[in-house]
Amino acid sequence: MANRDWGFCDLSVSKNFGLDKLHFLEFAGYNTVALNTHIVDASDEPKRKKKKGEVREKKMDFVPPPVDLPEDVLNSSKLNILQRVTIEFSDSSIAHKLNQSLNLKKYDIIAVIPKTFQAFQYACGSMDIDLITFEPESKFPFKISRKLYSQAVERGIFFEIMYSPAIRDSTSRKNIISAAQIYYTIGKSRNIVFSSGAENDMQIRDIHDVINFGFILGINANNSLDCVRSNTRKLILKAEARRCGKHYMRIDKDDNDTWHTNKAATDTNNDEANVNPNDIENKTTLVYSLFYLIL
Repeated sequence: MANRDWGFCDLSVSKNFGLDKLHFLEFAGYNTVALNTHIVDASDEPKRKKKKGEVREKKMDFVPPPVDLPEDVLNSSKLNILQRVTIEFSDSSIAHKLNQSLNLKKYDIIAVIPKTFQAFQYACGSMDIDLITFEPESKFPFKISRKLYSQAVERGIFFEIMYSPAIRDSTSRKNIISAAQIYYTIGKSRNIVFSSGAENDMQIRDIHDVINFGFILGINANNSLDCVRSNTRKLILKAEARRCGKHYMRIDKDDNDTWHTNKAATDTNNDEANVNPNDIENKTTLVYSLFYLIL
């Protein structure tokens, strides 16, 4: 994944967006998109008592499988298409469900919406996730502390601000601006990413408009650019390190007849070197990508 040009990213597009309309994101200037699957933890529902002689039902996977991407879509689109799941939960009891889920491992990005302060504390301190977001339709149901925000940043967790809800209604727009001010007050807007949260093509905006959207939130031009390019790339590489471990090697085929060794980390640096080995009989070009997760 380090070899790809992630470019400008929109890491939250509804899975109901329509695969045939993804080309609108290309026209808007994006290089990478993440299809989002939203699920809600139902742990608050009362448990039904098992009757005598009743056959125990087989437990279903809490996380649904990601969106099935046809080969023709992958071949025709120039976009890097990722899979994202957003989990809305209220307490740490969700950990058991996530550990038992096989479908969760199929997603590239894991995001959460903590509904309580205890859930937010668990997400910032212990949960193995990539992104924390919130519902723009309502204000934060708890107070975000500077300590927890810094703890999440140190663990490589990012915070998301979506712009399409601000287009839909004024209440969401006020809540988004309020959330951006809170992020700046307690954490100087560190580890912020912009995404659309779009449900259809009418809610997509050009990448330059999204960068200008940062001015409304009190974020300067350079930081706004990082929110859709540098920070999103860091998030993707961090998510790949979470999936594959602290240290791994990925081998891909390349059509050229030269050797490329690419070393990547969770920062914005990406050093490349060309090597022509003479002592290798196999002429197939391989690209070695080595990721390191800084402890």
